[in-house]
Amino acid sequence: MGASSSVRLFSSTAAEEDFFATEVSSFESMGIQSPILLERLQKAGLEKPTQVQASSFSALREGTKGVTIGAETGSGKTLSYLLPLLDDILQQKQKIANGEEAALQYDYARALILVPNKELVQQVVRMAVPLCGDSESDVLINSSVSSSSSSSSSIADPATTVRIAIMPGGLAEPLDFRPFRETKALGGTEPPIDLIISTPAAVGPLGPSPKHIEMFADIQTLIIDEADMLLDGGYIRQLENVLLGFKRADRLDPAYGAAKTQHVFCAATLPDMGLRSVDAYLQKKFPYSEQIQMEGMHNAKHYGLAQSTVWKEIETKKERMELLQEMLQITPEEGGLKGEKLMLFVNSVDDVEGAHGALERAGVSSVPFHAKIKLGERSTNLDRFRRYNKDEPDAEDTVPVLVCTDLASRGLDVPGVNVVVQLQFAGNVVSHLHRMGRCGRAGQRTGRGIVFYNSVEAELVEVLIQAEEQQERMVLEGDVMDTPDDEEDEEGEGKTRGKVKKAFSRKRGFTKKKKKERREARSEHEA
Repeated sequence: MGASSSVRLFSSTAAEEDFFATEVSSFESMGIQSPILLERLQKAGLEKPTQVQASSFSALREGTKGVTIGAETGSGKTLSYLLPLLDDILQQKQKIANGEEAALQYDYARALILVPNKELVQQVVRMAVPLCGDSESDVLINSSVSSSSSSSSSIADPATTVRIAIMPGGLAEPLDFRPFRETKALGGTEPPIDLIISTPAAVGPLGPSPKHIEMFADIQTLIIDEADMLLDGGYIRQLENVLLGFKRADRLDPAYGAAKTQHVFCAATLPDMGLRSVDAYLQKKFPYSEQIQMEGMHNAKHYGLAQSTVWKEIETKKERMELLQEMLQITPEEGGLKGEKLMLFVNSVDDVEGAHGALERAGVSSVPFHAKIKLGERSTNLDRFRRYNKDEPDAEDTVPVLVCTDLASRGLDVPGVNVVVQLQFAGNVVSHLHRMGRCGRAGQRTGRGIVFYNSVEAELVEVLIQAEEQQERMVLEGDVMDTPDDEEDEEGEGKTRGKVKKAFSRKRGFTKKKKKERREARSEHEA
């Protein structure tokens, strides 16, 4: 990290007993002051904060201008940013109800939460609703652009209800968004929205125009969830448009009364591999950001895996599928997977459809999940899988297997998944970590991992096996090693650490290494 950043590292979540915070005993002792929020947490069965929630709460609640949260998948990061926001919103509303304040401190929204896609929008909504009000109908505001009817009925209790709206794409200006248009301060009759949840693709087009500065100046907190994904590839352009809107607002004369935006970046992986890495981007653009990272963030073996990963070197798809079908017919007591709640990862849409069809022909119920399936059907498929319980395998309209691409590897928190199978090896270390993190979540060490690979990938697999055995923190850097392969560092581990860094560079990824090894294999064969 750069010298200008404040970095705090916290102990690993590798063991179940270390998943929850040790320095605080409850959400109240963590700092939550709203009695309503504490009551809802208890009702939701949440009794104690996780390490990442406790470690980041004060910085977020106190309005630290920039915060970067890094913790492995399944560690409770979504609530780490939701809880400080909800505590602030509910306390503001209670003060208004008590006559201590006249109005909320915002007209458009208290915070904007950005995630990569619509599935993750729904995921955040699903997690937030139980903590925001008595029912989804009270909390989630109709975000239709065209309808002229009121976006909400009378609010059950304005002092205790946090209002959420999902901002769609296609808006020419903020007031095209119906919940904004109906806000009292903006000409309507309703209270302001508290939380906006959306994607960079939807909000990005509003950023470049100075005429929209009022909205950006009003929103106090910007949450960038899955930051490593949004700050890379096809998302970065629209995200930078959003950041431009907030940057322009932050330059307003203080006389206008607009507070500086609090930027919060949240990620399960923060690759550091040179000038173009996510880590380097954040250091350059947000050098003042406080870095809060959990040591288990890049562990080779996810804390939720109860057993060592099973690695199977099998060359062809046909042979892999035949073995998987056989395992799905054998009970767990006999070493099989029958009845288990299983996510099956492959690398392409065609392979999802092929694997799904093969399982169905073998009598194994499954549903496909990939980007080319319409959103409604994807949501239905995911819901059928989500509701499956291996203790009630014959429940109506549920399925035990989700066949998916990496669209399902990030952010989706499906309870009870206890097996992850990679029928095809992940294309890079980030995808591998996210895939394996789909099981044994929220402190539960109930997961099993099975990874199929071929001879070309064998050397890379060997490095990962060694890293898992040592439970070594994989440093997502470039191919430059801290120590030469033939030298040891102070702990006598230089050689192994170098191999891990070299083999798992995100910059090159598994895919490029596979291509390189294929070329070398062909050259040797031709020679």
